[in-house]
Amino acid sequence: MVVKSLFIVDDHDIVRFGLETLIKHNLQFKLCGTASTLASALEAVAKLKPDLLVTDMSLPDSQGLGTVRALVQAQSPRPLVVLSMHDELIYAEQVLNLGAQGYLMKEHAHALLMQVAQAVLAGERWVSPKVSEQLLNRLLARRNRSDGSLETPKLQASMSMREVQVLEKIGTGKTTKEIAFSLSLSPRTVDVHRANIKKKLNLRSGTELVAYAVSRL
Repeated sequence: MVVKSLFIVDDHDIVRFGLETLIKHNLQFKLCGTASTLASALEAVAKLKPDLLVTDMSLPDSQGLGTVRALVQAQSPRPLVVLSMHDELIYAEQVLNLGAQGYLMKEHAHALLMQVAQAVLAGERWVSPKVSEQLLNRLLARRNRSDGSLETPKLQASMSMREVQVLEKIGTGKTTKEIAFSLSLSPRTVDVHRANIKKKLNLRSGTELVAYAVSRL
C-alpha cells in the first residue's frame, strides 16, 4: 500500500490538532507537516511537496481567494483541498475555478476529510451534493440563455470609492467588524455601505452581496 503525504494549513491550533489526530488514525495517509500562515506554508510546501495540501482560506497573513491562488500555484500539479467555514454555496465554485480539487466545510471534516482526500488523489473533484446541484443548475441556466452566459449585476459608476473598498473586503470573507477595523470605520458605517451597495447593484440579500463580491476577485 502506498502511503500518501498530507500537509495542513490552518491558523487554529485546535483544528490542526483535530486533523492531525484524524490523519494519524488512517493508515493510507501520513502527516508531513503543518503551517499556520501563508508564508510558512509556501516555504514548507516547496520543500516537502506533499501529495495533498489541505488549507483554510483565512490566515493571519492572507485572506480569501488570494490564499487559494497562492497555494494552488505552489502545490501544482499536486491536488489541493480547501477546508473552510465560509459558505460553500458562495465559495466552492470560485475555489474550483482557481484550480483546487475540492471544497469541504469544516463542520463536516471529521466525517468526510479522508473520503475527500481519497477522491481527489484519485483524480476526482469533490464538492458536497448541495454544491453539485447548484453548479448543475448554473450550467443549465447558461445553456438556456441565447448568449450562453448568466445574468450578473454590473458594478455601477455611482458607487463611491469607499463602497468599492468595502465590497472588496466582503469578497475576501471579512466580517463587518473586520472591515470596520481595517478601514478605520465604525461597524454601523460599514453596515450602511453594505446596504447602499446592495441597493445600487439590485441585490436582494447579504448572501447575494457576498456572492457578487467574491465573483469580482
